Amino acid sequence: MTGAGAATRVVAGLRRRGSLLRERGDAVECPVCGHRFRRFKPDWNRADAICWRCGAHERHRAVALLWRERPELLGTATSLLHFAPEWCFRYTPRSPDLRYVTADLDPAKGDLELDVRALDLPDASFDAIVCSHVLEHVDRDRDALAELRRVVAPDGWVLLMVPQDLDRAETYEDPSITHPAERRRAFWQHDHVRLYGRDFAGRVAAAGFDVETIVMSDALGPHAAARHGLLPVDLIHLCRPIPSSP
Repeated sequence: MTGAGAATRVVAGLRRRGSLLRERGDAVECPVCGHRFRRFKPDWNRADAICWRCGAHERHRAVALLWRERPELLGTATSLLHFAPEWCFRYTPRSPDLRYVTADLDPAKGDLELDVRALDLPDASFDAIVCSHVLEHVDRDRDALAELRRVVAPDGWVLLMVPQDLDRAETYEDPSITHPAERRRAFWQHDHVRLYGRDFAGRVAAAGFDVETIVMSDALGPHAAARHGLLPVDLIHLCRPIPSSP
């Protein structure tokens, strides 16, 4: 690392420590890392979004709370494949017997370099799979869903999350929209290829899953939702493979 790079990291570290001290409090609590603050850090488009310590956003905190409320999900899994792994989840308590494997198209960002549309993995090779905010970037999401169905164990589960416009009944996609600015207007982000609607669970079910849609802000109530900074639009889809017909 160059001297300039090291200096930048030192400055960033000092600023982070300053923020941790300045924002001390007990009004909010991050269930990912367990720290408490007077508020969460604002993001570019909303307040109270990000944990000052671990960087968890609302959706990450929702997943951590799901695992807390339903410990059997991680407790019974012996292997977990995590696509595009979020840095904050290194704080998640896991059994030392759990084989935790990360994957990404970028080989620098995961243990395995994998394309979710064509996974170089054996059938039923993982008990659990986490694929959060990935499918909206994938041009053939039905292929990706079929692959997730193939590599999860028959009694396993897949946790899916995507940005969803809950005012939209059907998913909107248009392959002719390729310019980043046009994609941002149509799909909310320059590198998204579609905008999912309320039909997302049905699209997943069509790939051979039984889908349970969970809204942690509703499940835990308004007090817990405010304390942990949850959003009602962050839908968790817990998907279990439907046995194939003989």
